[in-house]
Amino acid sequence: MLNKLVVASPVTQSREAVEQLIAYFNHDKAPEEMPDFYRLKGEMVLVRSKKGDVYYVTSPKTCSCPSAIYNPGRPCKHSLRFFPSAAKPEQGDIRATLPGWPGGHNGPVEAI
Repeated sequence: MLNKLVVASPVTQSREAVEQLIAYFNHDKAPEEMPDFYRLKGEMVLVRSKKGDVYYVTSPKTCSCPSAIYNPGRPCKHSLRFFPSAAKPEQGDIRATLPGWPGGHNGPVEAI
């Protein structure tokens, strides 16, 4: 058997699991009130859902919220809030990179 770490998409965590995690990092002192978010490291944040029953795991590239699942490849509001620089990838004008055709058009199909 190979000893490889397989990382899939992030998994939504229960409120109780996050409470235990915070208590572990605070030397067995449970939080008095659960925070809206908890930053695990520079590129991973636990964000409380609207209902408050779960925490979504958010990173610059992905999130475990339902919006990220239904809209793959697009940043959700959690990613936009905590990682604004990763929200908008640089997109150049593809027509500018194409070789020009006679008449200034970039091929037989033009945008309507």
